[in-house]
Amino acid sequence: MESQQRAKILYATTGIFSTLFLLALIWAMRSLIVPTLVGGLIAYMCFPWLKFFKRKGLPDFLAIPALLGFFILSVLLISIQIRDIMPDENGKLILRTRIQYKMNEKYQEYMGIQKGGKGNMIYNLVGKEIDPILKDVIDVLQLDREERAQFSHYYNLNYTKQPELTKYRSYFFRNMAKQRQAKDDLKSLSPLDSGFEENVDESQNGGASLLSKIGEIISIWLVAPFVFLFLLVDQGQIKKNMIALVPNRYFEMVLTIIDNVDEAIGKYLRGTFLECSLVGSTFIICLFLIGVELQWAIIIGIIAGAANAIPFLGPAIGLVVGMIYALIAESVVPVLPFVSPEDLVVWVLVTVGIAQTMDNAVFQPIVLGSAVSLHPLVVIFGVMGGSIIFGFAGMLFAIPAIVIVKVIISTLFDELKAYHLI
Repeated sequence: MESQQRAKILYATTGIFSTLFLLALIWAMRSLIVPTLVGGLIAYMCFPWLKFFKRKGLPDFLAIPALLGFFILSVLLISIQIRDIMPDENGKLILRTRIQYKMNEKYQEYMGIQKGGKGNMIYNLVGKEIDPILKDVIDVLQLDREERAQFSHYYNLNYTKQPELTKYRSYFFRNMAKQRQAKDDLKSLSPLDSGFEENVDESQNGGASLLSKIGEIISIWLVAPFVFLFLLVDQGQIKKNMIALVPNRYFEMVLTIIDNVDEAIGKYLRGTFLECSLVGSTFIICLFLIGVELQWAIIIGIIAGAANAIPFLGPAIGLVVGMIYALIAESVVPVLPFVSPEDLVVWVLVTVGIAQTMDNAVFQPIVLGSAVSLHPLVVIFGVMGGSIIFGFAGMLFAIPAIVIVKVIISTLFDELKAYHLI
C-alpha cells in the first residue's frame, strides 16, 4: 500500500510539474503558435486529398510533395496579390487623404448638411452622437506637418506622369480647409524643406527595420510547412506514442477520445474552410455586379471570406473593407443596370447582407451541419477570451480549441460511464 501511495504521489507531482513546464514553454514560444496551428490545420484539410491520391495509386513520396507544392504556391500567389495592392509610404498618404475627403463628403451628403444645410431627420436624431466619432476618425487620418510636406514634394515630382494626383491634391487642400488649418501651414508646403529631408532619412532607416521585420516573419513562418509535412508523413505515429503512455485498462477509452477529437476537428476545419470559400465567392460575385473592379472584388472577397472564420467579428471586417473601397472609389461601372454608382456604399451594405443571409440560411446548415453545436454565449466569451490572451490569433483559433475541449470532456464522461468508473 505504501509503495502504491508513493507511486501516486510521484505520478501526480511529475504530472503537475510537466504541465507547468509545458505551459511555460508554450508561452515562451507563443510567436510560433499561429504558424504551427496554420500548418497543422492545412494538413488536416489535406488528409482527404492524401487518401484520395492513395486510392488512385499515387505513392506518398509523390502525393505529399504535390500537396506541399500546392500549399506553398497558394501562399505565394496570395502574398503577391497583397504585395501588389499594398501602397508604399506615398501611397498611404494619398489613401488617407482620399478616405478623409470621401468620408466628409459622404457624411455631409447622407446627413443633408452639405452647403450649410440644417440636416435631415437622421442627422437631427443621431447627429450629435455621430459627429464626435467622425471627428476622432478624421483626426487619425489627417496628415501632420511632415506628411503634408512629403505629399507636396511627391506631387511636384509626379503630377505630370500621374494626372490623377491633381485631383488628390484638391482633396488634400479641401481636407486642410475642413480642419481649419492656419494659413501659414498652407503656405509652408514648399516642394523641398528640411522637414521632408528628415522624413527621407527616417524612411530609409525604416526600410532597414522593415527588412529585419520581414526576415523575422519569414523565419517564424518557416515552421508552417515543416508542421504540414510532418503531419502528412506521420502515418499515425503520434497517436501510437500517445496511446503507449496510457495504462492498458484505459487504452480503449483514450483511443476513442483521440478518434472523436480527430473526426470533430477535421469536420469543423474542412467545413469552415468550405463555408468561408462560399462566403468569399458570394462577396466576389456581388461586388463585381455592383461595379467593383474584379481585382479588388477578389481581394475584398478573400479578406471577407477568411474573416468569416471569426464568429460575429468576421462580417464586420468584410463590411469595413468593402466600405473603405466604396468611399475611395472614383469611377464605378456597374454590371447591373439598376445599380447607381453614387450609392455604392448602400450596395456594399446590400452585398454584406446577401452574403450573411446566404451564410446563415444555406452555407452553415449544409456545410457545417452539426459539426459544431456551441451556445452563442460560449462562442462570444471564447472569442473574447482568446483575443485577450493571444490577440488576433486567439480570436481565430478560439472556436477550434473549444470544440476540442468539448469533444474530450463529453467523450471522457461517456466512456467513464460505459466502463462504470463513475
